[in-house]
Amino acid sequence: MSHPEFKDDDDIIKSLREKYTPEEIERLLDWYNAFDEIEPLEEDLPKIEKKVWESLQAERGITPDAEEEEMQSSVWKDWWKQNWLMLSTAAAVIAIIIGIATQPQSKGDIESLVGIPTLSTKEKSLWETVTNVGKAIQEVSLPDGSKVWLNPSTSIMYKIVKGAPTREVYLEGEAFFDVKPNKDQPFHVKNKGLNVMVLGTSFNVVATASKDKYEVSVVTGKVRVNYQEDEDKVNQVIITPQQQVVIQKEENTVETHDFTIEQHTHKQIWEPITLSFDEIILDKVIEQIEHEYGIVIRTPNTAVRKCTLFGNFKNQRLPVIMDIICSSISATYQIEGNEIIILGDGCQ
Repeated sequence: MSHPEFKDDDDIIKSLREKYTPEEIERLLDWYNAFDEIEPLEEDLPKIEKKVWESLQAERGITPDAEEEEMQSSVWKDWWKQNWLMLSTAAAVIAIIIGIATQPQSKGDIESLVGIPTLSTKEKSLWETVTNVGKAIQEVSLPDGSKVWLNPSTSIMYKIVKGAPTREVYLEGEAFFDVKPNKDQPFHVKNKGLNVMVLGTSFNVVATASKDKYEVSVVTGKVRVNYQEDEDKVNQVIITPQQQVVIQKEENTVETHDFTIEQHTHKQIWEPITLSFDEIILDKVIEQIEHEYGIVIRTPNTAVRKCTLFGNFKNQRLPVIMDIICSSISATYQIEGNEIIILGDGCQ
């Protein structure tokens, strides 16, 4: 009897999410939790082995009697002892997935959050949903050629149909948009009372239904922001590059800020910068990025900072810069609050 080897955590997550619904994954987690969290005693192994194997075979439609001899074999016992810790790791990974599953995943969840009107079955088929369940910023390419960078725990539901009067995106969370110009098909970003309309521009939107405010910040072009909390009052403002509008929901107020006048010390992560590196260690690059954006970049493995970089970033935003840097040194990054964590084996 052969048993498959366990893969890395990322592979396990990907495989489980592709094959099972959140409800099925939750049942699988309950199955893992049926066993003690500590390594079993030698005398307990036969009972645990039998319970595990019967559960696995039940999933395959095989009765315990048909597999009793195989389950009791020394091969199975040896495999179990060698892989008990990996099974525990897999259970922890599934727990992570369960946490992910509590984020907006289905169209129905997002519809209720962002206030999408009731849609017919035919209309629903035209909408697509994307949720960033990772810890890094995720790039999404829309059918019209526009691009969206989703912050962690952010969802979009969009309908981009050729020939339709508008392009519509409902947003829950924070995202940066780089919209492909099309004067015949305005681009709308919405969340309940918020409606941001553009023809072609780049801007950042913070729109979470449960938070007390919305924020829209423009990098290029011009956008019109409408906010309507009720039928009696509609707030509207047009903002241009280096301007931001902040809408306080409860007070139903709209404030506009000019970044150039206020002279912000640091750039926002969605603002582009120009950096050039020629055989410079990552430690120096990190110092420049931290200085530009006013953020903290941590490297749990200090060897990562010894990697040498060559690069020329002209008018690039932070997510793009981080993707390229991490790709060049075989690393990954995560965002936690105002910190970025770079994870990798590093360089000698």
